[in-house]
Amino acid sequence: MNISVLGLPQSGKSTFLKSLLNISETDSLPDICTLKVKDERLEEIGKLLGHNKLTYPEISFNELDILTLNNKSAELKGIESIQKSYGILLVIKCFDIENTAQISRDIDEITTELIVSDAIIIENVIERRQKSTKGKTKQEVDGVKIELELLDNLKKHLDSGYALNSFEFKAGDIRKLTGYNLITLKPIFVLLNSDIEMIEISNDQEINKIANKFIYPSKLEIELCELSESESSEFRESLNIENNLNYKVIQSLFKSMDKIIFITAGDQEIRAWEIQTGDDSLIASSKIHSDISKGFIRAEVIEYETFIKLGSWNQCKKEGKVKGNGKEYIVQDGDVINFLHS
Repeated sequence: MNISVLGLPQSGKSTFLKSLLNISETDSLPDICTLKVKDERLEEIGKLLGHNKLTYPEISFNELDILTLNNKSAELKGIESIQKSYGILLVIKCFDIENTAQISRDIDEITTELIVSDAIIIENVIERRQKSTKGKTKQEVDGVKIELELLDNLKKHLDSGYALNSFEFKAGDIRKLTGYNLITLKPIFVLLNSDIEMIEISNDQEINKIANKFIYPSKLEIELCELSESESSEFRESLNIENNLNYKVIQSLFKSMDKIIFITAGDQEIRAWEIQTGDDSLIASSKIHSDISKGFIRAEVIEYETFIKLGSWNQCKKEGKVKGNGKEYIVQDGDVINFLHS
């Protein structure tokens, strides 16, 4: 999963990424910043099965700057990269500020740039579609009219200052937008790049209004990584800062992207697979291999907690805890699955 990292100048985007990679602030970032989505459930299953060959999903980050859009000919720097990404992470400066209302203003400023970009795209699409009815059948013309009505409603939504991920779509509407690469349809996660003082006011009214957020002291995390494990733990305790924040922010980001994990657990490998919330077992099987989905017979599913409690596939089967499900089964986060296929 690829994530575009956006922020205003001096918001600390590079510092945030370096803290995740556990590298010094003076070091250069790699061209591609990739991290594993560590899930402790795999380690627990590994202990039961007696091996530690664990494979996690990965997130890669692309750092970009925001430039002001003030006319139709202007461009958002790196717009194509943003359009290709799965989601957006906004890094918001929360240090050296006197009023937490500034945090909301910074979020609004960046979001507005994205909204303007989408509005320009939709305007251009509407113009093209209005010219595309020549020589069309009545049925095709009616289809264009329906699409234009949707596009017009989306444009009004954007002009009112709202991202498209807050629009109430009817069934099938989003599919009509495939290929337009609209940015604000993507999920957005807010990283509040903080300091100690910011952490202490995490219950501030302005902060509580922000959805899909994570308060994270990037600079401090880099400094703590340079200490020994015992020194780091002692310092964290004195400041009331959790351990493993770099992994926790990744897990929070993963969930905010509306992703869940299912697990395959064999003698050779224990692997977590990333799917969308609401995906069925047929889609999940295709993540492993297209041949499995083509020859799908059924999905044998054990809930994670049950698997841990009983300790093995065989014990789960003996106690009737393995459920045989068809293609329509909606996979749940943490499901341990064995796919049977022809």
